[in-house]
Amino acid sequence: MPRTINIYILKEITVPFILSLSILTVTALLSKIIKLIDLMVTQGAGIPFVFWFVLSIIPSFLIYTIPISFLIGVLVAFTRLSSDSEITAMKASGLSLFAIMKPVVFLALVVYALSLSVTLYFFPWGNINMKKLLFDAARTKLISGIDEKTFYDRFKGVVLYVDRLNQKTGEMEGIFISQHESAGGKARAFAESTIFFAHTGAFSPSEDKSILYFKLFDGTIHRKGTDNGSYHLADFSSYVLELNLSGGEQLLSYMDKPNREMYLGELMDKVRLVGSRGEKTAPYLIDLHKRFALPASVFVFTILGAPLGIQKVRAARFTGFSVSLSVVLAYYVVSTAMEAMGNNGLINPVLSVWGSDIIFGAAGLCFFYMAARDRPVNIASVIREAVSLLTRQRKSA
Repeated sequence: MPRTINIYILKEITVPFILSLSILTVTALLSKIIKLIDLMVTQGAGIPFVFWFVLSIIPSFLIYTIPISFLIGVLVAFTRLSSDSEITAMKASGLSLFAIMKPVVFLALVVYALSLSVTLYFFPWGNINMKKLLFDAARTKLISGIDEKTFYDRFKGVVLYVDRLNQKTGEMEGIFISQHESAGGKARAFAESTIFFAHTGAFSPSEDKSILYFKLFDGTIHRKGTDNGSYHLADFSSYVLELNLSGGEQLLSYMDKPNREMYLGELMDKVRLVGSRGEKTAPYLIDLHKRFALPASVFVFTILGAPLGIQKVRAARFTGFSVSLSVVLAYYVVSTAMEAMGNNGLINPVLSVWGSDIIFGAAGLCFFYMAARDRPVNIASVIREAVSLLTRQRKSA
């Protein structure tokens, strides 16, 4: 096929693909605007935070908007080419539908690689980075909210009082701390309460950002026992106290992470570990295979979009968009239903993930075969023929 036609078809698909991808992604981001505004107002988040917040949350939208946008691009392009009789002109010049599909398949491979990189890397990275951003924002807010001569109880299990505070250096003087039960990242059993008095002190961030260190200098520790009413008193020149912020305990090792925060290798390890314990592996298998099934839907939408778009010869320009929304709705309804059955053990969890791709891929191949032979694609008639075929096979059996 001439190179000019290949480039022409690529442009016809790429423009609506990029446009729909931008619109869908921005529309999805609008649902997070209230959360972002709340963080900016209550936590004092600045421009860098907003930038990383948006960058971290976009992958959770792209895993869905990329395949949907590609379907819209293919349908809109073929609907336009068909309504202007350009498909008819290409066929009259000796080009088959298979030849016309070559640039479409090439673009589908590029989009598939992009979607796969999002699901395997950027999606878990975004979720992990989002949690760290929110944790850092909360920590910054807690520190900046400390006032002189005021009791502060936003730390877990700790009441803090500071007599004097240097806002520039963060150094504190005249520190009083009342600690109850377990307040640090590590499990500790404090007897009733522990009281700290220190001459000076300052906060120090931890490397893993899961806890906050409070370095105290020149002070005393008062601790009352519960067993025999004993009272302990100790002096120190320096002491490091671990303070746990609400949410900080959620930054866990990968074996305790939610599935959405696991990279591919971590998720595979989790499946093996859960299986070795004899526990239910379906939720983890479903999430694992979804990392590949969602990008693969690009090829399903490719073979569905081309024949459906060709059939709309006399339709309006927006027919491709409306048909694509119908296909996407049907696809995700079937996909959600099958995943629910997989989670409940009604069908194999792997089949529950790939089932929608198989069903719609088979339908796409059927429609493509009919379009290649210049037969009209009538979805209702295809369903009736499939039901009739299944009925005849059951009777013969």
